[in-house]
Amino acid sequence: MSAPHISQIGAYVAARPGTPPATNSVGTRQGTGQDRLVLGESCVLVAMTGAIVGGPSTQTYEVKLQHSNDNGVSDPWADYAPSGAGSATIQLTAANAFAEKDIDLGAAKQFVRVAETVAFTGGTSPSIQACAVIVFGGALTLPV
Repeated sequence: MSAPHISQIGAYVAARPGTPPATNSVGTRQGTGQDRLVLGESCVLVAMTGAIVGGPSTQTYEVKLQHSNDNGVSDPWADYAPSGAGSATIQLTAANAFAEKDIDLGAAKQFVRVAETVAFTGGTSPSIQACAVIVFGGALTLPV
């Protein structure tokens, strides 16, 4: 038995920016909320780093999914923990690194977003180039 062949996969997924590419110093940054009910029941969280400057001895770029019922209006954003095994977090510790994580959104509230944290040890005004993307799939109707 062979795997099914799907052409034009773009019709079955919806990629959305998690956080735009930027040069980040120490701190946090949040992306825009995405309505996952129209985008999909699952996603792939993708994180990427580029150059690191300032000579830190260690660096950490952590990306995680958060969720809210109303895009943070009256229901505060909270870290999302999928039901079952696994997490909704990626951690990168090197320059020019890439990682992805499959996440079941079945237990998530209506809106999800990316939250990132950058930390360094040592260095002189260190910074890291980084960004994140969410690729949604599994919607009841095809995403636009």
